[in-house]
Formats: sequence, structure tokens, C-alpha cells
Amino acid sequence: MTETTERPNARAERSRQAILDATRELLAEDGGVKALTVEAVAARSGVAKTTIYRRWRDKWQLALDAVMIDLLPFFDDPVDVGDTRKELITFVDSVVRALASTPQGPAMQALVSEIATHPDLGRVYREQVVEPRRETLRPVIERGVARGDLRPDTDLRIVHELMLGPVFYRLLLSGPPLDRKLSESVADAVLDAFAPSTSVTRKKRARRPARRRASRAR
Repeated sequence: MTETTERPNARAERSRQAILDATRELLAEDGGVKALTVEAVAARSGVAKTTIYRRWRDKWQLALDAVMIDLLPFFDDPVDVGDTRKELITFVDSVVRALASTPQGPAMQALVSEIATHPDLGRVYREQVVEPRRETLRPVIERGVARGDLRPDTDLRIVHELMLGPVFYRLLLSGPPLDRKLSESVADAVLDAFAPSTSVTRKKRARRPARRRASRAR
């Protein structure tokens, strides 16, 4: 690649990042997604409104990029640490921590109905969030099966949905805190649900109450 082709790409990336940074700043202020306007983003970022519309269809797609898609590379990678439970916790805890923070959590609360009812936005979410995250989980499941922690017929899609369902239920409906305890509970529930034998399940369940009893004693 020549220097002349690098410069426009670098300039475009700086503009993109300025737009996303400005969007996150505005989302953190009063009003959230509903109050967000492309005009305000253009003014805050110093980038022309026409440039923003060339990349994002509307403010909803822009907000989704700012609070989720652009941040996915910073999520912890559940690398092989020789422990399926720890890897599952690492995977889900990145989502928990993101949605427990501002502006990500409140913005996603507002975006969910738009994702569900607008096909274009839903497609973007599935292609750029759901599918990449599911593929990130795939090697964790494969290693879990190889270690004997998970059944060979463990369904990747079902595990992915089971892990994130409780997180979004708390975010949108039930209200308890999004915290590390939730990540641990979700990982334990998946391990119990997909344990390859009753003997493995009994061993895992025998260990977990001991930890809970110890915490209550403290």
C-alpha cells in the first residue's frame, strides 16, 4: 500500500472515531438515545452531517455502533486457560460489564425495541454483534467438550442464547445488578445443563454449595 492510499484511510478512520466518541459523549448526557440527533453529533465531532449519513443510515445505527459494535474488539477474549468455567465467565462477563456501564446499558435499553422491529437495524446487530460473538464462544465450547466438561452434542447457538438471555432480562425487565455474580451463575448453569454425565454434574454441584456456604459464613 502506498503512502497516498494510506492517508485517506487514516483520515477516514480519525473521522469515524471522532463521530463515535462524540456519540458516546452525547449518549452519556441527559436524554440518551431518544435525545440524540445526527446534527448534535456533527457539531460535537466536527465532522459534516453528510459524512455521517454516508456511513450510518440513521441515529439508531450510529448509536448501536457507538455503544456495542465499536467496543467489541475491547471485550476480553476467552482464551484457553485450561478451565471451561473460567473461559465461560470471561466470555459473558465482558457483556455484563459493558451493559452495566454508561452509556452502553441505557442506550441498549432504548435500542432493543428498534433492533426487534426494524429489519435493517436487526440485520446489522445480528451480523456485527450476534454472529461474531457466537463464533468467539465456539472454541470455548469445543475445548469444553474435549475436556469432558460438556456433552459432545452441546449446541453452540443454544449455549450462546442461554448465557446472554439472563443478562438482557436483567437489563430490560427484572432489575437486579449486572455483576460478576451473575456471570458466574450463568456459567455454572450452562455447565450443569450440558454436563456429559450425572456423575460430573454431581461433582460440580458438590463443589459449588461449599463455596456458597463459605461466603454466607463470612
